[in-house]
Parts: sequence; C-alpha cells; structure tokens
Amino acid sequence: MMRALFLRVTIATCTAISLCASAANAQSVKPKSPGEIAAASDRIARVNEDCRRQARAQHLHLLKRYRFIRDCKRQ
Repeated sequence: MMRALFLRVTIATCTAISLCASAANAQSVKPKSPGEIAAASDRIARVNEDCRRQARAQHLHLLKRYRFIRDCKRQ
C-alpha cells in the first residue's frame, strides 16, 4: 500500500517537472528568417549598450560592472 502510494507520488512529481520543463523550452522561440535574426540582433545590441551606459554612469568597475551588466540584461 505505501509502496504504491510512493510510486504514484513519484510519477506525478516527475510528470509535473517534465511538463514545466517542456513549457519553459517551448517559450524560447528562435528567429528563423534573416529579418527576424537581424531584428533580434539589433534588440540585443541595444540592450547591451544601454546596460553598458548605465554601468558607466554609475562608475562601476571590474566585477561590480560585470554583475550589473549581467543582471541588467536579464531584466
């Protein structure tokens, strides 16, 4: 009885984790056409430059600058 319950809970947990993981992967759609790739590249370049300017304005150096830019790009 306990073994069957444990197996059901384990299977349900694994199923829920795999569904969440597949849903997370489905959201990241890569651009396919050259126009979409160029637009995505421009967007990434704008974000990078904006984060670099903010770090420069705050006079951050070395590790603090790297961490700030990394966190800024994630937002």
